[in-house]
Amino acid sequence: MFSFFKKWVAEIKGGKVDWDEVEAHLIQSDLGLPLTEKILGRLKGQALSDQTVTAAASQAILELWPQPVRQLTPAAANGSPAVWLIIGVNGTGKTTSIAKLANRYKKAGKKVHLVGADTFRAAAIDQLKVWADRLGLGFSAGKEGGDPAAAAFQGLEEAKRAGADLVIIDTAGRLHNKENLMRELEKVKRVIQKLVPDAPHETLLVLDGTNGSNAFDQAKQFHKFLTISGIIVTKLDTSSKGGAVAAIKAEEQIDPLFVGLGEGMDDLVEFNPQDYVGRFFR
Repeated sequence: MFSFFKKWVAEIKGGKVDWDEVEAHLIQSDLGLPLTEKILGRLKGQALSDQTVTAAASQAILELWPQPVRQLTPAAANGSPAVWLIIGVNGTGKTTSIAKLANRYKKAGKKVHLVGADTFRAAAIDQLKVWADRLGLGFSAGKEGGDPAAAAFQGLEEAKRAGADLVIIDTAGRLHNKENLMRELEKVKRVIQKLVPDAPHETLLVLDGTNGSNAFDQAKQFHKFLTISGIIVTKLDTSSKGGAVAAIKAEEQIDPLFVGLGEGMDDLVEFNPQDYVGRFFR
C-alpha cells in the first residue's frame, strides 16, 4: 500500500471519503489546484478501492503524455552547429546539468563546445571551465562583468570555427520575476541569431524538483519571454514527488526532457512518464 494514500484508502473502505483531505494531499505534492481538481473530478466518478485510488490518479497524470516524450538529437545543419541555450534561477544545478548534457552527447560522438555567458558570477565560468577540461570539450567564456550577449556571440563564433556539432550556452541564473533580466536573455537570443539564424535550437529550463509551486511559476515566466522547448528537472533523487512537472505540462504543455537523479555524470536520464508516476505515488 502506498503510504501517500494509507489514511485516504482507510476512509474509503470505511465509507465516506473526505475529499477535502484528498485535495490537500494532492496539492501538498505540488500538483497545483487546476490539475488536482481534474484528478478529483475523475476519482469521484468511480467506485474506488485500495487499488483503484492510486491507479485512477496515476492514469490521470499519465494521460498528460499520450505520446512518447521526444528525444533530443543534436546535429549540425547548413554548416552550423546545434545551439542550446540553458536558463534558470540560481541554485537549480544548471551548470552541473550542462556538464551532464555535454558528457552524454560527447559519448554519442558529438563534438561539444561549452560557452560561459554567465558573466555576473565569476565562479560560474570557472566551474564550467573545470567541467570542459575534465570532459575534453571546447570552451569559451566572457569576462566577469561583461555583456552576456557578447560572450554568447563570441563563444558561438569560436565554436563554429572549431567545427562543433553542439554548442551549449550557459546563462546567468536570474529571478524569473525580474523583467529586466528576462529581457537580457531575449538579447542573448537575438545576438546569437546573427550567426545562426534559427538559434537557439533548444531553450532548456533547469528546475529544482523540490521547489514545488515556485518551479511552476518559474516555468510560466521563462516561457513567456523565451518559449521554452523543454525542461531539465534536478534533485528528483530526494523525497520530493515533483508534482510541479505534471502541473507545468498540464498548463503550459512543456515537456520535461531530462531528470537529474544524482551528482554523477551519468545521473541525468531521459524523462519517462511511467517512472515519474511510479515515484510520485510510492
